[in-house]
This record gives sequence, structure tokens and C-alpha cells, in this order.
Amino acid sequence: MELSPALPPEPEPSPRSAGPGPAAAAEAPPAWAGPGARQLGRYLLGPPLGRGGMGEVHEAWDSLLSRRVALKSLTLPSARATVRFLREARLQARVTHPNVCRIYDVDASGAVPFIAMQRIQGPNLLQAAPGLTLAEAVEILHAVVLGVNAAHRLNLIHRDLKPSNILLEPDGLGGWHACVADFGLAKDLAGEDPTQTQGLLGTPDFVPPEQLRGETGALGPATDIYALGATLRVLLERIQGPRPVPAPLRVILARCLEERPQDRYRSAGELAEDLRRFLDGEPLLASRGSWRRDLRRGLRRHPALAAGLGVFVLLGAGFGAWSAHLSGRGRRQAAMAQRFALDARDLENRMRIERLVPVHDLRPALAQMLERLGRIRADMARLGPEAQGPGNLALGRGYGALGELDQALAALDRAWAGGYANPEVAYALCKVHCDYCLLLADRELAGDPDPTLASRKAAHLEAARAFFNRADGAAWEPLDLGEAGLLIQEGAFPAALAKARGVFKAAPWLYEAKVEEARALGGLGLQRLGRGERRAALSLFREASLAARAAQAIGHSDEACYLADLEWRLHWLEHSGLALPALLAAWDEAEQLADQLVALRADSPRAVEAKAQVLLRRASALAAAGRDPEPELLRAERTLAAATGLPELAPVVLRDRRRIDRIRAGCRGDGAAGVRRAQPLN
Repeated sequence: MELSPALPPEPEPSPRSAGPGPAAAAEAPPAWAGPGARQLGRYLLGPPLGRGGMGEVHEAWDSLLSRRVALKSLTLPSARATVRFLREARLQARVTHPNVCRIYDVDASGAVPFIAMQRIQGPNLLQAAPGLTLAEAVEILHAVVLGVNAAHRLNLIHRDLKPSNILLEPDGLGGWHACVADFGLAKDLAGEDPTQTQGLLGTPDFVPPEQLRGETGALGPATDIYALGATLRVLLERIQGPRPVPAPLRVILARCLEERPQDRYRSAGELAEDLRRFLDGEPLLASRGSWRRDLRRGLRRHPALAAGLGVFVLLGAGFGAWSAHLSGRGRRQAAMAQRFALDARDLENRMRIERLVPVHDLRPALAQMLERLGRIRADMARLGPEAQGPGNLALGRGYGALGELDQALAALDRAWAGGYANPEVAYALCKVHCDYCLLLADRELAGDPDPTLASRKAAHLEAARAFFNRADGAAWEPLDLGEAGLLIQEGAFPAALAKARGVFKAAPWLYEAKVEEARALGGLGLQRLGRGERRAALSLFREASLAARAAQAIGHSDEACYLADLEWRLHWLEHSGLALPALLAAWDEAEQLADQLVALRADSPRAVEAKAQVLLRRASALAAAGRDPEPELLRAERTLAAATGLPELAPVVLRDRRRIDRIRAGCRGDGAAGVRRAQPLN
């Protein structure tokens, strides 16, 4: 794949950003480079500088050329690791630019392969950021972008650009000289790379949406441009804090972080030019034609806007003054919508990344996300009335991603009632009302005695359908995915199944489609069970299991993947007719799913309720078989004790404690007639 013809001429390195760095001078050996120093080839190893996934880096002394270097050695050599290690050196060595760390030497002839590279005498950009002014940070980033542009012109993309991979050293003039380092994940667009895996590469906060979605064919210079924008965002957060960001930098940031690669800067050279223009106080390239990009984006999301635009053109002459006022207000609100859309997308991407990694406690990440939502509220208060609609949409999507349904619904209702009634808000409201239906259905399944559950669920379902009917044009996610969830709540399981499978076929990274598939199959199984078709029902439940497991294989830390799996199991175990040993083994598998939910979020009402349900149903099975259920009852009591501080579970806790008492009474023989005294389980 040739990229060079499509790229503009490479900008000349400016004196401010791409100087050669400190002048080389003859050095004396450091104190640690004595006779007792560890040696690799002609290099004497000094103090460690860092450690990565493949190796460790030491300061070293080149005894032949009498200079300090950074020596990266492979920690656990293997044939595959060595190939990747040498490939990193080969790709980085191809880039000759003052702002790319230079490779001096490579040696794989000994037991420990190593790379000798330029030693940068200073901090990385993340470490230096708190002490930088805004202008200094932009100067540094300008230099970095020039180095990245040099790599792009050689068909190389870095794929792991972030502040910690940008190394700084004093330039001798009171400023900093920047170098891009660590090409370990670099990709040569002109050739195949058999050593790279197809998993998620790079650092999550700096990975663009297309890479998160697994669209390997979309990787290109725009991948690095997104990461450079994310780097700028981190710098702005650390340097500016709550202070407003200059408008030109907001434009640059928004252009870098566009959802679609083709909407970002066409090249790193263009980005470098805009950073230079910002520093010199000149108009940005990104500002030219921005209204056209906004219009194209609006027409993509709202096709009906095209007809309305034609009418506006015909009638515009009669409404000059008023339309000028409205257009000014519209531009301001559109700018705020873009700003808050970036915030919402960032929150959702971060939570999605948390859910893609292996099972872990989600609570620290949730706390960070809630803090970010607090900052959005503060921004809304500072920016005034025109920020309320876009800001409340961002809050609604953010709280929805965290499972905080009450706050999500309140924010989205404020946006809608305040006149910000567009397809994006409608779709978000549909999703939240569907999530309420799921929650209430779970409580019905668990036997919650609340008599209002059915009417509340019906009200949420009606609202979800009404808002979905107004969501045409929303670009949040495939509309068929949202409709699949809605159809499940409406009981239209075959239609929901078809839509969920269609979404996953078109976008196999959207594990949420597999969750909906599992729910649809479980619903079909329940229908068959209600008609007495037990064999067909059990077959559908097994299909639901396969779909749920497929979802778990991608969304390792998403509660929905395990709840969808657990739901069908509870139905199946109640009607499976298994002998006691097999039944208990199946209950053990169900408990493992509940344990995953508790591991993800121990304070989640749904996790606590799921664990208690599994323990109580297994205790009932033991009691029915004449075995001792007391160990399970004690564990259920401990689980319910943990729910004391969760007021929404109070009715369920009361009901479950009564159920525990009934099981114990039956085992003592003083319950209903005919209940056998429980025997110890051998």
C-alpha cells in the first residue's frame, strides 16, 4: 500500500521544534562503567531506565565509540520474540528525523538480543507536563508530529503514541527537544506483518474507535493522528485544568478525535501545520470548510435535514435578521454538541475498554467515570443555557454506560424537555427505558412481591417504543441493535433474534449483539416451555448458552454477558429433570457466573440478587432431595447481609429471608405436611 503520493510535501523542521538537540561532545566513561560492570557485546550496562512488555532498558556505555546509549535487551528470548524485537529496531532505524529516537546498533548473535539507541537525558512528556506552559506543550507536540509525519512518509504507523513514549531532553536554549520512541507496535503498511496478533494493541485511552472495533483494514496515518489528539487532550487536562482551552486548540483537538478516520486531518503534515499556525496566531487549516464538514455530518445523521435545508434556502430571504440570530445560536450549540459528544464518546470508549479486559473490579473505573461526569456538569454550568441540551445528552449517555439509570433518565429528560429533541437523545432514552424493563423483569423473575412491577415495566416499554420511533438518524450504534433489545421486551423474540444475528454478522466486535441473541433465545425457550415443549425449550436454552459464552469471550468484564447466561440457566435448572449429582454440578456452574458478577461489582444489586438466587434455589433442590441445605442457607444469609445498605433490594431481601425460614422449617419437619427431614449430603 503506497501512501507517499497522497501525502503533501513534508514540512521543513522549524527552528522551534525540530532542532538537532544538544551538540555531541567527547565524553568520559561514567563511574559505573568500570571493570565489574555487566557487559553485552561492547556495551557496559549502567542503571536501569525502564521496563516494557518485551524487555528492559539500561543506560549503557559504548566502549568502542565512547558515548552513552540506551540499551534495550530482550528479557525472555524466544524465536518469535527475537523476530519481533529485531523488527522493532529495523522499522525505527528506517526513520531518520531529529524528532525520532535514533537506532545505533542491533545484535542478536548472543544469548541476549539487544538494541542500542540514542540516550535521551530527560523526562517523558507525561512526567514533564505539569511544569510546562501551554505554548511549550504545543511546541513539543509540533515537533513530535513532524517526526511522526516522517514515519508516515515511509509507510510506517506507530500505533502506540502517548505521552510516556515521547522523551524530552534540554535543548540548551531553555526549552525541550522531543523524540518519539518505542516502535514496538509499529506497522509497515507496505508489507505483511506475521508477528503481530489481532488483539487490542496500544494503550486504550489513545486507541481510535476503528481499532477498538477491530477494523484492521482501517489502520493508517489517521490511527496515529487520533493518538496525537488524545495526547493533546491529556496535556490540556494537566496544564489547563479548569481554565478554558483556546478555541483554535479545541478545533484541532476535535479534528484529531473525529469518529471516522476520513474526517480527521488528512496527514500528520496538516496537523503540524495547524499547530504551527496556532503558535503564530494564524488562521487554522481545519477551520477552512469546517461548516461543510458539519453539514455533511448533519446530513449523514439526519437525512430529513436535506429537505428542510432546501425549504430554508427558498424562504431565507424573508427571515434575514431572525435567521441570523438563530444561525448564530445554532452554531454555538453545534460547537457545544461536538464538544460534549467527544466527552460522551470518550466515557463510553473507556467503559468499553474496561469491559473488554479480563474480569476485574470495575468500581475504581466507575468512580473515575463519575468524576468525569461531574466535570461535564461543571462545564455546563460555566457555558450557560445553550450547553444544557448537548451537556445533558452527554450526561445521559455517560450515566447509562455506568448503569446509573435514574440519573441517566433524569439528564435525558432534561435535554428532551428543554427542546434538544433530536434522534440521538431519542435513541438514548429508548436504551434507558429498555434497561429499566430488563431490571424490572429480573426482579419479577426473582419473585419480588412488589405489585407495581408489571405496570412500571409496561410504562417503560411504551416509552421505549415511542422514543425509538423518533430515533431514525441516530449514529450512536446500529439501530438494529437497539431495536433487538426493544423487541425482546415486547416479546417479539424471532424478530429480535434475526436483528441481533444480523448486527453481529455485520460487526463481529459488537458482543452486545450476542447478549441480545442469548436473551432472544432464552425468551423463545420460555415460550416453548409454557406450551409444554420441554425438549425444544431445553435445546433453545443450550443455544442461548452458546451465544452468551460468545459474548463473554469478547466482553470479559461486562455484567450483561453473565446475566444473560445466568437467566436461561435458572429456567433450565428448574425444569431440567437432572439427577441430584448432575443438578448440583449445574448449580455450581450457575454460581460461578454469579461469582463473576460479584467480582465485577460487589455492590451491584443485580450481582447480590443473582448470588442469593442461586444459593437459595440450590438449597431448595437439596431439601427436596432430603439432603442438608444448611450450608447453602448460611451462605445465602451472608450474601443478603451484604445487601443491607442497598434500599432497592429491601423487599427482595425480606422475601428471601422468609424463604430461608420456610426451607429450615420444612427440614425440621414442622413445616408443610409431607416434607421429609433433611439428611446430610455425603
